[in-house]
Parts: sequence; structure tokens; C-alpha cells
Amino acid sequence: MSIDKEKLRESVRLFLEAIGEDPNREGLKETPDRIVRLWEEFKSHENFNMTVFEDVGEYDEMVVVKDIQFYSLCEHHLLPFFGKAHIAYIPDKKVCGLSKLVRVVNKFAYRPQVQERLTAEIAEFLEKELKPKGVAVVLEAEHLCYSSDTEILTDKGWKYFKDLDPEDKVAQVNPDTLEVSFTKPVNYITYPFKGMMINFKSKSVDLLVSPDHKMLYSTEWLFYKSKNKRWLSKKAYEIKDLSKIIIPQAGYMKGKEIEYFELEEDYNHAGYGNVLTKTKKKIKIKGDTFIKFLGVYLSEGSYYIKDNKQYRVRIAQKENTDLARKIKEVLKELPFNYHIYNRKNGIVEYVIDSKVLTKYVEKFGLEEKYIPEFIYTLSPRQKKLFLEYFMLGDGCKKPDGETYHFVSKSKRLIDGIQGLYATLGVAATVYEHKYRNGEIYYRLETKKDRKGNDKYYSMVTSIEDVPYNDFIYSVTVPEGYILVRRNNKIAISGNCMSMRGVKNPSSYTVTSKLTGAFKEDEKTRNEFLNLIHNGK
Repeated sequence: MSIDKEKLRESVRLFLEAIGEDPNREGLKETPDRIVRLWEEFKSHENFNMTVFEDVGEYDEMVVVKDIQFYSLCEHHLLPFFGKAHIAYIPDKKVCGLSKLVRVVNKFAYRPQVQERLTAEIAEFLEKELKPKGVAVVLEAEHLCYSSDTEILTDKGWKYFKDLDPEDKVAQVNPDTLEVSFTKPVNYITYPFKGMMINFKSKSVDLLVSPDHKMLYSTEWLFYKSKNKRWLSKKAYEIKDLSKIIIPQAGYMKGKEIEYFELEEDYNHAGYGNVLTKTKKKIKIKGDTFIKFLGVYLSEGSYYIKDNKQYRVRIAQKENTDLARKIKEVLKELPFNYHIYNRKNGIVEYVIDSKVLTKYVEKFGLEEKYIPEFIYTLSPRQKKLFLEYFMLGDGCKKPDGETYHFVSKSKRLIDGIQGLYATLGVAATVYEHKYRNGEIYYRLETKKDRKGNDKYYSMVTSIEDVPYNDFIYSVTVPEGYILVRRNNKIAISGNCMSMRGVKNPSSYTVTSKLTGAFKEDEKTRNEFLNLIHNGK
């Protein structure tokens, strides 16, 4: 089918306008014509004469052409993928010119494709044209990164890649300084992957990535002996045989100080006659005061609404404790009236009668609470202030006097605490447990090194190849590395695509199609594999 050049030009212009670009600006005004020329080039490879030489005598040795560069376009997102093709066949009275094998690859690559189908189409075409004793096709292409059960830290907390919203900002990490910042991804990528993944594991790391994934790591000597603790970057398969690898798990976010926090409240006022008018009043609260209140409320508080008339925030605690005294001090700083009720069971209850405060905390739920988004962007000092007051309710120092221990029934809440620590240069791991009655709760622990410093890294103790058949996911960010976690264990590792403008390529996908002798005879198959990987 020929190209409708005018329709293609207009489509490109509409696409550029749809993503907020000006198709008439310098740099883009020639883009529609460039796209037309590109697809004319692609289409020119569809038809060619497959030159076949017959009656080649008894020649039946393997014919191999390896490292054929190919470029194609993922049909799911119209993003490029590229790599190398390796082709072999065993003649049965027919052979073709070696250059024709390159042409066959281009014939099927230069169109919207998926790698699995591209592999099969090349093999099926050669089977039809040459009728050989066997065909082997292996494609290695640059694609994506993480397993489907990997999460990424966003400005709204941890999310699976498949659940990312276009408005979400993700935590990117500078590989030189480990500085963390939130940014909107340049690309969102997903792709089916069937093959071997590599699993990097320790007590606090669990990364499952594709072989060519860009890893951020250090060696034991470099990390502990070098004055400048440099982080290295290599593909996963290049470091899988190293005995000791250190993976970073936490970075440092500058954030910003909030001097005041404002709550907005509606008031009804009588006007002329029976007409009521609404005005709004902003309630201003010192930033530190509100942060301390949120820490206490999210660990020990609840709210109560009755008949849209009674609005109460309640915080309960054992009387005559440090936490009870600190709660009272915080409440005195708030611009709301509160009451104290002493229960017979030794519990003191602080009750704040405020509609505006109740409506604010209502969105954080009762059982499955979570941390407000703005907490993630606070300065390190104010984040630590929040954690200090949260820990008064749901946390404590462990017996070693150095590390912290948090417990909560809310997975989302404990995940938020872990995310905060990851931006404070502190590695933390979440564990799932059950009470005797079967109810699930979650425990978080921070780590210290032998010198008593906060640990932000982990020594990998196990590296294994793992078979995988599912979708893999990633995003592209300017800094090239992101904060991810799998099975509640955090790591800093590479982002995705190997394409123009992206600093760090990641992983490749290997697909194959074998027929005849290559499929049936292990010796023939191994001979082919040895030939294509010789010297790699």
C-alpha cells in the first residue's frame, strides 16, 4: 500500500499541535516532510527480489550472518526499538546472497512491529523462499527495565508503573550526588517480555530487571576504600558475576520550608431578608505546628462527623505520658478550641471541635490513612519533625538505641514513611506480619552501619537468572535513575529506553525462532549459539 503523503503531513502537524507544540516553529516546520521521507524509505524495503541459487550440489553446511543492525517501531507506542539480528540456515539445494538476509530483516523491521512477530516473520519468510533443512533467527533489541511487580516513588507515594497517572511526578535520582527530585517522566513504556530476567537480592533489596538494564552500583573496595565513593553504571548482565555489589537505596531531597499552612473555611452570613451569602475565611497555622499535629494525628488520631452538625477530631493516648504532654503542647499552638476527657481506663482523649480541621483530616481516612502529598516536598528538617511526632504514636527506637521501628495497620501509611526516609538518605524496609487473630499489620525498620550512621545502601548477597513471561515497565527521566521498590525493598536503579536524548539505555529483549535441524538437534543449535556469541 502506497503512502498518502498529504494525509501523513497533516497527521504529523495535528499530532504536534495536540501535544502542545507549534508545528511552524524552527526545528519542527520541516518535520512533516521528514516523516514522509522516512516512511518512503521504510516502504521501499517491502518489495525486493529474493535472489536464490539452486543446484548448489551437496553443500549443506550452516550459513550464518550475525550482528545485522535493525531499527523498528513499537506498534504499541510508536517508539523506536533497535538491536541486532543473527540469522542462520542449513541449505537444502538452495542458497541466497548473504546481503539478501539483511534485506529480509529490513523488509519486516521497517513497519510498526513487536519484536516477537518480527522474529517469526523473518524465519517464516526464509522457510518459504529457501525451503532449508532448518532456520534460526535470534533478535536482541533494546527495550525496557522492571518486572510488573516493581513500584516507583511518586509525589503521591508508591505506585506500580502500570498505575501511573500522566500527572504524577516520579522520584528521579542524580547518579553523582544521589540528589532526589520529583519530575514528570518524558516517556511511559510498557512491553511484553519473555525470557530471562536478573534478580539482585539482599535482606533489603529485591530488584528483578531485564539483562541490559542499567544498574547503579559500587564495588566493595571502591565504596569502603575510596575517598570519593563513586557510583558505577553498567548493564545488569555485565555485573551479575561480581561477588560483592553495593546498591544505593536512598538519596537526598532539598525540599522547602513551609512557614505557614492555610486551611479554608466556608461561613454563612445572613444578608437582606432571607438571602444567605457565603464568604470564605482562611485559617493560618504555623508550618511547624501543623506538621507536628499531622504527625500525631496520623499515628493516633481519628475524626467524627454526625448529622453534618458535629465535626470533631479526636486524639487518644495514655494519660501522664510524654506523648500526652506533647499532644497538649501542640493543641495549645493550634487556633482551635479543644476539650480533654479522662476515661476510666487511664486513657485521655483530646477533642477538637472544628469543621474545617475535621474536613481536612477526613480525606486521610480512618483505617487506611496516608501521608499528605506536600509532606514529601518539605525540607529535611520539617520531614524529620513530622517523623519525630509520628513516632511518638506508632514508632519507637529499637533496643540498639540507634534504629527506628514503626508499626501500622495501614499499608499506605507505612509506605509513606518509607518513602520519606528514602528522600532523607535513610534506607528502610517494610515487613508484613499477622497478629494471632489473623489481622495483618506492617512493620518498618531503618538501618545503621557499624559506625552508627544511617545506611542508604545494601550489599547484594544473591544474583540469579529468573525466567519471566509478563509485561515489563519503566519511565524515562532526565537524570536517568529512579527510586523503585519490589516486595517493599527499595533501590535506586536506571530508567528505560535507549533513544536519542536519554542518558542511559537499559535492557534488551532476546527473542528467537528455530525450525528444522536447529529445533530438533541440540548439537546444531549449540553450534549456532556459539557462533553468534563468539567474541561477545
